[in-house]
Amino acid sequence: NLIGLSKYARLIDWIMSRPQIQEEAVTQVADILQSRMNPDGLAVVMEADHFCMHWRGVKDMDSKMINSVMRGSFLKDPNLRREFLSLVNNRKG
Repeated sequence: NLIGLSKYARLIDWIMSRPQIQEEAVTQVADILQSRMNPDGLAVVMEADHFCMHWRGVKDMDSKMINSVMRGSFLKDPNLRREFLSLVNNRKG
């Protein structure tokens, strides 16, 4: 099963429309995609700003956190996982 790119953005907007713990949010994204698409493998990587770090305490404006969920073939096959993570890491150029 395939879904259009705009559906991914809508899903993320829907999940992140309320205060959220990033570790739970990335799992929610994976759970929904898994249940709707039933893929052989699923990899989700989320990079997000942590506004608690912006607004409170240390006032760190550059605090970002990266979380990932790997399932199925991405979890079982280290070569596939490595290739995916390499593509994700190289996206910033």
